[in-house]
Amino acid sequence: MIANEILIGEIVLGLFIAFVIYFCINTFYVFTGDNKLRIKSGFLYDQEIYIKSIKKLRPVKDHRPWPALSSDRLEISYNRYGKVIVSPNRKTEFIRELREVNPRIRIEEED
Repeated sequence: MIANEILIGEIVLGLFIAFVIYFCINTFYVFTGDNKLRIKSGFLYDQEIYIKSIKKLRPVKDHRPWPALSSDRLEISYNRYGKVIVSPNRKTEFIRELREVNPRIRIEEED
């Protein structure tokens, strides 16, 4: 596109790249002071979960669009039917911090 001077293509490609970078920079998981886990991904996903409501964690290889940037993901089951998939950088530390607040969280093995 650049070699053929297709301006609209360059603009669309530039916007797409900026959008992907924005989501990479704005996807994070934060432990709040009131025992909640905040999950944020860009402007599309922003949720807080009480850590005490988490029932289990299990590794998954789900590639659906979740607030997770990696394919090495954890499915968090909370409340009665709630589920969210995340991909923390330091998975072992992430699980340890969750279990410090809620030691009853079950950890399932990968399928």
